Amino acid sequence: MLFQCKNDDLARYIDLYNNSGSPISYYLPWEDSVFYPDTILPEITPTLYKPYLFNKQWSVNFGSPGPNENQLFAMFPTDTLSIFFFDPDTLVKYDWRIIQEEYKILVRYDLSHSDLKKLNWRIDYPPTEAMKDVKMYPPYKEMNLITTPYHTLKALRKQ
Repeated sequence: MLFQCKNDDLARYIDLYNNSGSPISYYLPWEDSVFYPDTILPEITPTLYKPYLFNKQWSVNFGSPGPNENQLFAMFPTDTLSIFFFDPDTLVKYDWRIIQEEYKILVRYDLSHSDLKKLNWRIDYPPTEAMKDVKMYPPYKEMNLITTPYHTLKALRKQ
């Protein structure tokens, strides 16, 4: 007997890749019930263990035992989720209120369900050419510093 399983029913991971050469932190606002199109940082400091720090690669699981991808996107008001990336030094140096008010982020990706499928559930920082059509802030044209060393990227973001 053969069973056929729809891909959308499978447990999924969003694979985050850090190609900057330095550790970065990411924040998933939906974990604090903040959903796109709301792209502001929450007024309260995210939970103690967030934003998460990682070096090269990290997988965010939202599948088994949790919802599959269709169930997850059905919980959102739109078919889009946001992911923020931060410089860990910024998170240490500044109070959350300053980070929020001055929007001290490296980048925010606003990823639709179809974006994630096109990217095969892989999200890179800095953004790759494959991500050029993904909605992000700052926009890809400004982030087109893929070969720029991380310390230069940090200096540009502080301006």
